[in-house]
Amino acid sequence: MSSTTEDTDNGKRESVSGEVFRLAVASVVFALVLVGPAWLLAGSKGLIGLAVAALLCTIPGCLVVAFKGLFGGSQATLILAPGGLRIFFVFLGALGAKFVVSGYGLKEFYVWLILFYLFMLALETKSVLTAKSKPKQRSEAD
Repeated sequence: MSSTTEDTDNGKRESVSGEVFRLAVASVVFALVLVGPAWLLAGSKGLIGLAVAALLCTIPGCLVVAFKGLFGGSQATLILAPGGLRIFFVFLGALGAKFVVSGYGLKEFYVWLILFYLFMLALETKSVLTAKSKPKQRSEAD
């Protein structure tokens, strides 16, 4: 029985790492799509703002997916608790851009932050809802 538990744990870890990897790749692809508009709107400052926005939204996004995969829990917990983590990261980044770094306004940073926030929120929500609907489908099929 212990080998079955270990196999399940290894499968769970591989599944979580795969989801985190897919989320990171999706983030990179989305950033590459936005490189042209960022350059056209704000030049090099737009690219820097885009990169920072991508990091601020991707890191908590990966943590959310890992949290969901490793700890499970109720759907409300999986939506609300990681949502607080995501908002915390993004809020700190926005405050940093406002008060610490000068010269980064709407077109240099905030528009990219908003776009990335919404993109990652959609991916994380889809991931959580898909994971919660899979067991129901299996139990209905049995």
